[in-house]
Formats: sequence, C-alpha cells, structure tokens
Amino acid sequence: MCGICGIYDPLRRLAPVGAMSRIQSHRGPDDSGYVFANSASGQYREAGDSDTDPSLALESVDRVREDSFDLALASRRLAILDLSPSGHMPMSRAGKSLWIVFNGEIYNYREIREELRAHGHCFRSESDTEVILAAYQQWGCDCLTRFNGMFAFALWDAARRRLFCARDRFGVKPFYYYWREGVFIFASELKSLLAHPCVPRRPNDSAIYDYLVLCQSDHGPETFFEGVQSLPASHFILLDIPREHLTVNRWWKLELNPDLDSAGDDAPVCSRFSSLLEDAVRLRLRSDVPVGSCLSGGLDSSSVVCLADRLLRTEGAAAHRSVGSRLATFTARNSQPEIDEFRFSHSIVERTNAEENLVLPSGERLWEELRSFVWHMDEPVDSTSQYPQWNVMRLARERGVTVLLDGQGGDEVLGGYYSYWPHYLNQLRQGKGALAFWRGTWDVLRVGGQPAQEVLYQRAAGQLPWRLQQAIRALKPYRIGPGQGGSGLQEWQAAPELLDRFSNRRWMPRRALNGNGLAGIMHEDIVSANLPRLLRYEDRNSMAFSLETRLPFLDYRLVQQVFALPMSYRIRGGWNKWILRKSLSGLLPREIAWRKSKLGFPVPERDWLASGARFIRETLGGKAGRCLETYVRPGALRQMCQLGDAGLAAAPGLWRLVNLAVWFEVFISDPSRAATGHQQQVRGGLAAARQR
Repeated sequence: MCGICGIYDPLRRLAPVGAMSRIQSHRGPDDSGYVFANSASGQYREAGDSDTDPSLALESVDRVREDSFDLALASRRLAILDLSPSGHMPMSRAGKSLWIVFNGEIYNYREIREELRAHGHCFRSESDTEVILAAYQQWGCDCLTRFNGMFAFALWDAARRRLFCARDRFGVKPFYYYWREGVFIFASELKSLLAHPCVPRRPNDSAIYDYLVLCQSDHGPETFFEGVQSLPASHFILLDIPREHLTVNRWWKLELNPDLDSAGDDAPVCSRFSSLLEDAVRLRLRSDVPVGSCLSGGLDSSSVVCLADRLLRTEGAAAHRSVGSRLATFTARNSQPEIDEFRFSHSIVERTNAEENLVLPSGERLWEELRSFVWHMDEPVDSTSQYPQWNVMRLARERGVTVLLDGQGGDEVLGGYYSYWPHYLNQLRQGKGALAFWRGTWDVLRVGGQPAQEVLYQRAAGQLPWRLQQAIRALKPYRIGPGQGGSGLQEWQAAPELLDRFSNRRWMPRRALNGNGLAGIMHEDIVSANLPRLLRYEDRNSMAFSLETRLPFLDYRLVQQVFALPMSYRIRGGWNKWILRKSLSGLLPREIAWRKSKLGFPVPERDWLASGARFIRETLGGKAGRCLETYVRPGALRQMCQLGDAGLAAAPGLWRLVNLAVWFEVFISDPSRAATGHQQQVRGGLAAARQR
C-alpha cells in the first residue's frame, strides 16, 4: 500500500515531483523513492529523500538535474509484503527497462509467481510489486486479468516508450490524472496533483451542483477540481510518448443475470459461495505486518470476522502469523442506545476468540479536527457517518495494527440496501404478475418493518402527480435515517443561476437499465452510483493513519458468481443477502445471520450539528461562507444562521454546505496552510497515543 505520483513533461519541468510525493507521506511512511528517465535515450537516475531507507544510499532528489529527463515517477511506501529494502519503489526489471510505482495489493501474487517461474522468470524479492513487473513482461497489458487484488499503478516501458497506468476492477485504489498540451501528471490523491503548478486550483461547478442539489458525488471521471479526472475502475491508460497520444481503455466488465428465479438446487450454489468468500478472506490475511478487522455488528463485517476466526482455528496461527492467536476487532460505539450496535458486535466477539477494541466518536472532536478530516478526504463527503470510520482507523493504528479487513461492498453485491425493495417488487410484478407482487410486498413488510414501510410509501408517493407528491410529503415528510446527510439544497437555498445553468444535468433515474431489472440497478451502484464514493471514504480514512484496508466482498470471483445468479439468491422471502445468510447460518449467531435491522456506522447527526452550531455560524458567516455565494441564494446562509441551534441542525443541506465551505477554505482559499498543518495534526495525535 502506497502513495504514487509522476510527471511526463516534454519541456522537462519535473521539479514539483518532490512536493507531490511529500504531500502523500501519510500513505507511505516506511520508505520513499524516485526515478527520473529520458524517454528518448533510455537514460535514468534513481533518487531518494529524507524518508528513503538509508541502506539504499540513493542521492538526494534535490540534486537531480531535471533538464536531462522528461519523466519522473515517485513512491511513498507502506510496507506490507517483504519489509526489506528489496520491496523499494520505484522498482525495476528487465535490465532497468521496466519501472513501476504501485499502490495496493495483489492477493494471489504467490500463485502468479509460481506460474511465472514455470515460464522461466526469476525473482529477487518476496513482494507482489515484482510479480506485476514479471507478469507484464510475460503477458503485456493482458496481465491485468490475472490479478486478484486492489491496485493502481504506473509502469514505464522504456523499450516501447510508453507509460501503462491501470486501476483495479472496482476502483478500490485511487488514480487521478491531469492531461493537457502533452503534459501528463498523476497521483493517488488530488492534493498531490494540486502541488504541481500546472494543475489549476479551480472548483468544478458541475460537481458542486451534483453534490449540493442532487446529493451525488464520485459517479464519473469528473472531480471537484476543474480539469482533473479520475481513471475509472477496470480501465487502463496507455500514454504513447513518441506520438504524445493518451488512450483510456476498459479491461474488465462485470456480466450480469437479470432473471428473478432459478429452478436449480440451492445447496451447491451456497456451498460454492461460502467457499469463495472464505478463500477471499484467506487471501486477504496474507501479510508481513499485523492484521485485524473492522466490526460494526452488521451481517457483512460479522461474516468476515467469523470466517477469519474459523481460518485461525482450522489452519492454525502459524499459517496466519500476521494475525496471531486472536483477531483484533475494532468497533465504533454510539452514545445513543437506539443506534448503538454494541450488543451485536459484542455477540461476535463472544462467539469467536477475537480481541475487542472500542471507540466512541464525539461531535465535539469532529468539529475540532474537521479541517484535517476534509483535507484527507480530498473532496466533500455526504454525511458525518464517515467520521466513525476515521476513528476506527485511528484506533487500529494506535493498537499497532497496519492491515484491516472490512465488509465494504457487501450491500452493493448482495442487495443489502432498503432502496432495492421497490425495484425488486416492480420487477416481480412485471415478471410474475399481481399475486406474486402482493406476496412479495407482504414478505418485505414482514421482514423489513418500519424501514420497509417508509421506503415503499415514498416509492408509491413518487408515482403520483408532482403537486400531489408535494402535498403528501408536507403531511408526512420522509424520515432521514441517522448519518444519511439529509437532503440536498431546497429551492429557497440554491442560487437560481446555479439551477438554470445545470437544469439539463440530472442524475440518471433509478430504472431497470437495458432491461436488466434490479441487477442492472445494482450494477449501476457498483460502477458509479454508490460504491465509488464509499471506496474513496475507505481509502482516505485508512491512509490518513497509514493503514491498509482489504475488502473480501469485492473479490472479483465472488462478485462474478453472485451477478451470474438470479435475483432470488439475493432477495428471497423478504430477506436481502439471502445467500450470505443461508450459507453462513451455521457459523454466525442466529441474531446476526437473520438480523432484520441495518445501521452500519450510524451517528446522531442532528445532535452533532447542533453541538457545532457556533462553529457552523462562524464558518458560514465568514470568509469560507463567502465562497458559497455562487451556489446559494442571497441571504439564505444568513437566514439559516439566525435559527436556533436545533433549527439550524435541521436545516436542509446543512452538512453539505459546511463541508463544502471548509473544503473551499482548505483547498482553494488557504492551501499553503493546509498542506502541512493537517498532516501534522494526524501525526501528532498518533504520536501522543503511542506515548500513552
């Protein structure tokens, strides 16, 4: 796991690469490195800085004459596999004609390495990075299809004079780039790109509109910064240096089955599912540093912990030495009993031999470190519910754990969201008739309870004429769940110019795409609508504390199997995630396997907003708030700030406005202070915790 960046510039302006790398030092505190290359002559030079392993004896990056080179690659390393200097990056192969900087993990690197050895390849390290280089030597760009992992890398092929940059199937690891007038700049984080003077610090108004009004983000290649793009998941870039031509290509596509039912035997299907999930966990326990797991008490993280515990019991601690005799778990508690999942998470701890570590996030501390939180996130987030994850990651690092398993992706793959029910019932009605629809509705209401009633009520109201919808919602407003970020801006808040300017820009309606029913909608959630933003939160929260997270539910073999099955394996008898519940019902406590409620990492958001009322008024009423004048109606912020604390906390779109205002302050108005202060705040907190 690392932070990577690089520059190709035919005018040889490579000096910013040092600042770009340093600003990502939180992603890789164990080592750093640089390589400068002349794309025409093949000449290269390696360099380091104050964070580079001294045993490598590399010259300082500040002493490299940049006018001799037109390409620079840089890496900040978080050492996970092969902790020795042999894992240093940039790493080379084939007589220094191939160079790579790599962020992520290839979980099946041992199996690929053995296959490559059969082809005659030799290895000098135990790292997965070297496996990527050898795989590219053997199979070219097609090597990507052999990798089971999360990755973003840039590989310089000097013989072909091309830069090959790729991102994993689901986009677990980030890759941002700027391409203009023959200059190509890339990095793991947006703030690294912004350290290059060629990259403009201009807000992207279309992304801000989507965030404030449509409540959407991370749903395409656009970012909050004008001209900066995100490489889509399962795509790669080829930069042909002689032609100065850049192409973006898809290398993997998820196939899906739109059918509702199957007449096959459930037993072998469930057996294969549980075997794949267990193997996904097994592969993600491979590490040369301590491994633990997030545990919320929900079905997904509980399944991961129980499977990891079973592997420890059946295969022994020696086979999973990075875990030890007990798996350390990390859980965020809640001050409000009705949204505290402790009794569920604790039941998993009691069921297994796991070690329990708890943290209680507070609204007061959120406001104290909000600027640091925003700086690490790069772009605004949709609610305060990402803050508990930040606290969980910090706690894990304080306890000496470097790698965490997590249940992220289970909802998108297995149909875990309440919002899927109406689409499922609609497909049921279209495919099997009214009787099946009403039976399905009864099952959903029986299992789903109050949340199901709310979702189906809103869905039904949405089919009525617009004015009648407004009247109904005035009588019975939609109840936003804890930590869901509330609504977007209302008409009285949003600037008319903003609404007019983007009147034709709307989020794709939630519909059965290309006749694929609910399977198509779930595919949309994985590709663009939901998972990309959750993966950004996961990446930034963990990397803020130099920690790696691994997601078994996004093992591509498992996802492919589930999407090849009919919908009845995800929703059956009113139960979502049916195949997971059925497959692991003998391993999980019954209250978890057949749990009806779903919370995740909930927070008392309105209470937290009320507790930060003073901070919010100062922010919206000050310089940061003035940055929002383009996006809100004149007087709207003042009107909100005049409300009492409780009224202010309930104002539509409040969190989004505050988050955006602080984002402007951190990245647009005062970036020089942001570039150092927020890293130091996180580092200082970790150092103090270690001393305690």
